[in-house]
Amino acid sequence: MPGKKIVFTDAFTGDWVPKDGAAFMVATVTFEPEGDQTRYTATVRHWSEADRAKHEAMGFYPGWGLCAEQLEALAKTI
Repeated sequence: MPGKKIVFTDAFTGDWVPKDGAAFMVATVTFEPEGDQTRYTATVRHWSEADRAKHEAMGFYPGWGLCAEQLEALAKTI
């Protein structure tokens, strides 16, 4: 949904070519008006609990927090 929703996965490389090895997540990011601000919601679904744990061990929470902070900083310049 242009301007409202982004969905992506780690299942493919460029040009929709399946990647080697098993994919482990699908992410959905939504943007909804909330007063004079925008609510950013990121949801990640994993194929298994082991995949979720692997993603967490890779730095998922700090990484996505940093992404949100960078997006906020960029939005303030627009």
